[in-house]
Amino acid sequence: MMPFTYYLPTKIVFHTPAVDGLNAELAALGAAQVLLVSDPGLVQTGLVGKIREGLAAAGRDVAVFTELSSNPTTAEVHAGLAQAQTAGAVALVALGGGSAIDVAKGIALLMANGGVYADYQWGGKPITRRSAPVLAAPTTAGTGSEVSKVAVIVDPENPFKRGVLNPLMFPHAAIIDPELTRSLPPLLTAATGMDAFIHALEAYTGRRAHPYTDQYALAALETAWRVLPSVTANGNDIVAREAMMMAALWGGTAMDHAGLGLIHALSGPLTGRLHLHHGLANAVLLPYVVRFNWPSIAPERRLRLSQLFGVAPSDSGERLAESLTDFVSDLGLPTHLSGVNRSLEGVDWTAIAEETMRMVMVQNNPRPVTAADCETLLMAMRL
Repeated sequence: MMPFTYYLPTKIVFHTPAVDGLNAELAALGAAQVLLVSDPGLVQTGLVGKIREGLAAAGRDVAVFTELSSNPTTAEVHAGLAQAQTAGAVALVALGGGSAIDVAKGIALLMANGGVYADYQWGGKPITRRSAPVLAAPTTAGTGSEVSKVAVIVDPENPFKRGVLNPLMFPHAAIIDPELTRSLPPLLTAATGMDAFIHALEAYTGRRAHPYTDQYALAALETAWRVLPSVTANGNDIVAREAMMMAALWGGTAMDHAGLGLIHALSGPLTGRLHLHHGLANAVLLPYVVRFNWPSIAPERRLRLSQLFGVAPSDSGERLAESLTDFVSDLGLPTHLSGVNRSLEGVDWTAIAEETMRMVMVQNNPRPVTAADCETLLMAMRL
């Protein structure tokens, strides 16, 4: 058994109404000035206003920052930081998916450690102080950012995606209220759910996999495989929504501790070049990378995955890849890049392959990878 360390200081508060859970944690922190970080879409749904009112009713001064994009940038982190400083915020509430939570982590990092984001992303500046308190209230069941120590922020001056990560960046608490995901439309339910599924799969099959996080990964895989189709079809099924929130927590925990692999390594530059939703890009990649990796996955892990996905253990991996393709397709997601509603003309596939090889996640993939391998996979996906 390989050596491992497991550390998760984030407090998980499950199935408490979001406002109640947030107010309780803010009271414990003694935080009267708060920055609420969210996105424009949640402003339109009225959820941001509802949460803000609930926090204000408990006597808190709440500033709101919602100038976020789906692939957040360092400029957005600094704009949020300026608003936090103006408001005198001592804690942050992150309401939304991975974008809002990651931006809140970036702001909290700078509040405690100073400097600019590039110091940590590219300059190697050490993180020495615990980030300002972040309370993460996810509105999707997918990214797992609420239980991870990484923030993925785009630097417009350098479009290569590079996360900043440190155990001092874990959110202080994750407030998990399945009701927050009830209004998520089917396509986003499916895409974010596939992100949780693939976090678990790559954590289970990667080189850093270990028995402690295997249990989280397998639980997330089994749950998403069973529940994601039904919750995509019926978003009002709160029992299924609850199960997917658990799957996202388990998948996020497994991912943060055991690492990711080639799916996420390819997804980063592919998402950046084609401006795709992260979970959708992962879903398209899934069967192609599983087919590629299958011979290098440990036999006992191949057996467990075959049992989980209902294919014969003697299968070469082709039937399992086909089963995963059907799973993605049945969720209403594309299985080829030709179906993502983006022009593929003029895309520099060689550059995407080369950027993939710079992603640290490649090192955790069960099968060694070359840039030529990446180009071959990208070619197969384009059909």
